[in-house]
Amino acid sequence: MTQPIADRPLAVNANLQHKERIVKVRILHVLSGFDIEFPGGITNYVRTLASEQSSAGEQVYVLDGSARRQWELSTSGYMVRGSKHSDGKHHVASTRKRPRASKALISLILEGGFDLIHFHLTLGFGTDFYDQVPGVGVPYFISLHDYHLICPRITLIDYAGKNCGGPERRKCELCIGRLEEVDLLYRASRKTGWQLPRIASSRVTQRNEVIEVFLREAAMVLAVSTRVRDICRRAYPDANYVVNHIGTASARSVRPSRDYSEGRLNLTFIGTLSKLKGAELLESIARGVHREDVSIQFFGRIERPELGERLAAAGVHLRGTYTPDDLPSIMEGTDIGLALPIWEDNAPQVVMEFLNFGVPVIATSMGGIPDFVNERNGFLFDPEHVDGVSEAIEFINDLNADKINLLRSGIESLRSPQEHLTELNALYVSALTAKRSVPVVDG
Repeated sequence: MTQPIADRPLAVNANLQHKERIVKVRILHVLSGFDIEFPGGITNYVRTLASEQSSAGEQVYVLDGSARRQWELSTSGYMVRGSKHSDGKHHVASTRKRPRASKALISLILEGGFDLIHFHLTLGFGTDFYDQVPGVGVPYFISLHDYHLICPRITLIDYAGKNCGGPERRKCELCIGRLEEVDLLYRASRKTGWQLPRIASSRVTQRNEVIEVFLREAAMVLAVSTRVRDICRRAYPDANYVVNHIGTASARSVRPSRDYSEGRLNLTFIGTLSKLKGAELLESIARGVHREDVSIQFFGRIERPELGERLAAAGVHLRGTYTPDDLPSIMEGTDIGLALPIWEDNAPQVVMEFLNFGVPVIATSMGGIPDFVNERNGFLFDPEHVDGVSEAIEFINDLNADKINLLRSGIESLRSPQEHLTELNALYVSALTAKRSVPVVDG
C-alpha cells in the first residue's frame, strides 16, 4: 500500500498582485508519444513552456515518450524522463485498456509528489488511465492541442476522408469499428487509402464515456482556439473550458522593415505537405494563378513523393526542409504566407510564425485559424465551398503593393511565451488555491 503524499503549503508569492502571482510548485507536464526534443508543434510548445517555467523558478518535470528511464536534467533547467508506458502509439485508433501500464503511470505520478499535472498528449495511454486520474487527488489541466481525446483518429477526419464535425455515438461506432481496432489493419488502411468494411463497435463509446469524466474533473480544459473549444464543448458540455492561445518564440522576432514594391510576388507554404495540410489546394492555386510575377515556394517535408511531383509540375518551387534558424531568411523572402489545412487544424503555429514576422496570410477558415487571421492581416476562404479556391485565386490575382502593405500594417504581434506564462500562472493559481487531498492508493 502506498502511503499518502503529505499535503504541503503552496508557495505562492503573496507579495505580488493577484493577477501577477507566480506559482512556485512542482509541475508535471505529460507529453506521450514524442521525445521532448522532437521538432514538432506540440513538442516545441511544451519545450518552450517548460523552459520558461524553469527560468521563473518553478520545479518542472516532463514525462515524454523518450527512451530515458530516469529523471535527467535538461539544458533548459527542467527534469525529463520517458517511460515504456508513455512512448505512445502513433497512427492507431486505440480504445484499449492497459491495466499494468496505467498502474505504472499512476504510481509514477504519486511518487513524484507533484502539485499540478498538465496533460498535453496522451497517445497510447489505456482508457483505464483516464478513469484513474481523477482519484489521484492532484489538480490537473488538459491542453487540447489536437482532438485525440474526442477522436481516436485525432483529426476528426472520418473513415471516408471527410470532416465529421465531432463525436456522435452511432457515427463513431461505425468510424472506429472492430476492424479499426486491429492496429495492423488500421495502419494498412491509412497507408493505402482502402476503406475497411464497416463493423460497428461499442468500445469507442466506452472510451469516450471515460474521457468525458476525465475532462469534467479537470481543473481546466485549455482549448488552443475558439473552434477547438466549441467542438469539444458540443461533445462534452460539462468541462471547465478556457480558450488559451499559446505563446510562441516567434513573437520575439524582428520583422523585416521593407515594404512590398511592385516586382516578384513570393507566396510561401511552410510545413509538412500532405492531403490534410492542403497539398491539393496548393496545387489548385498554383495552376489557377497565371500572373507571371507570382512565385509559389514550399519549404518542408513531403509526405509522399507523388505529391511533390504534382506540385513541381504545377510550378511550385520545392525548397527542401528547413530548421527554425532558417525562418528569418525564409520570411525575408516571403510576401504572402499560405496555410491551407482541410481539417479542423487546432491552432497552426505556422500561421503564428507568419504573422509574428509581419507576413500577411492567405488561409482556409478551418479550426483555429480564424482566431488569428482576418480581413485586416490576410484572407480566409472555405475549402469546402464550391467557390472557395476560386476566391483565393482571385484574391491573389488582385494583389498589388498597396493591398499587401495595408495588410502588413494590420498585423499585430501575437502572444509571447512570457505573456502566455503569465496568463497560465493565473489559471494555475485559481486551481491550486483550492484544498487538495491525496488518497491512499492500493498497490
